[in-house]
Amino acid sequence: MRKTFYKVFILLLIIALGQCSDKHHGQKTNWPCFKGDNLRTSAASDPGPGKAPEIAWLCNLQMKITSSPVIYDYCLYCGADSGLIAINIKNDETLWFFKTDGKVFSTPAADRNSIFFGSWDKNFYALDRLTGNRLWSFSDTGAFSSSPLIDGDLVYVGNYGGQVYAFNKHDGKTAWSYKANHWVVSSPAVLGEKLFIGSSDSYLYCLNKNTGELIWKYKTAKDIASTPAISVVDSAVFIGSHDGIMYCFDICSGAEIWRFETNNMIFASPAIYNDRIFFGSLDSTLYCLDSKSGQELWRFPTYGEIYGSPVVASDMVYFISYDSELYTLNAANGALEHNIFIHDISYTTPAISGRLLFFGDDSGKIYVVGKR
Repeated sequence: MRKTFYKVFILLLIIALGQCSDKHHGQKTNWPCFKGDNLRTSAASDPGPGKAPEIAWLCNLQMKITSSPVIYDYCLYCGADSGLIAINIKNDETLWFFKTDGKVFSTPAADRNSIFFGSWDKNFYALDRLTGNRLWSFSDTGAFSSSPLIDGDLVYVGNYGGQVYAFNKHDGKTAWSYKANHWVVSSPAVLGEKLFIGSSDSYLYCLNKNTGELIWKYKTAKDIASTPAISVVDSAVFIGSHDGIMYCFDICSGAEIWRFETNNMIFASPAIYNDRIFFGSLDSTLYCLDSKSGQELWRFPTYGEIYGSPVVASDMVYFISYDSELYTLNAANGALEHNIFIHDISYTTPAISGRLLFFGDDSGKIYVVGKR
């Protein structure tokens, strides 16, 4: 009996050590939605491509890449000017292409079985993730640019009709909807029972994620296209506005905690990492602020506007500027570690899985940066 116990113990120990070893060497995890998680932090749990990443390979799709990529079980999904494409990242093989009648700016959200996204053809789609077959769709009077978020049995998204929708992810039935006073191109973020989303009516809304009831709202000086990012540690939500200000609000009350003003509009959503937030502005600068106080810690100037959001992994910040460069900065001090010139402009937010970073550009190329 004792001998059997020790055999079982040794076996379990070997398995545990093997799992730790896999993780240490960069075991890949999913990046299933815009900015990687439901808090929209843009912080990767995987190691990322490191200080001096190089282009591992290129995939030329010959169609304009219009959304940020997501990664699920070694498959990459992203929107293009005529539909949604799925690629096996192990062998670069195109798995399927789903054609739409409009551009897909909406970054998809994936789970084990399905993938969800909106289109400028005014439809919101649910597809089988492996085959690309349509499961259901929802038609509306407004186009969809907002990137959906899956939480439990519901999938949330906004649209140009000013609606925020919660759909049952299994059958597409509307669980609830909330009407803002203008476009909703911002994407939802969720923590607990609260859903946060911005609108071109200049408001940041906090809604009950189960009922759609308004909990609080805050009006900025101009419209909001940025997606909120949530810090659990700070109990705060951060969002940028076209008024050029990055705001920090208390999650529960909606009270303003601090604000930081840049020199141009903010489209990008902030990344949250180690009590810091990182974001770009159309003033061509990437900023790093203390998340608690809003104090500027450092800034990094580029030669082009910054539309996409930065992502962070292993103390490195990665982002793309309209100067057609992918930058790698040290998160602690903002020092430039590396930069890569890309073939065309890109306003997408990269995805990270394992030691690889993925993004697309206007020429139709998918870049895979790092080592496979």
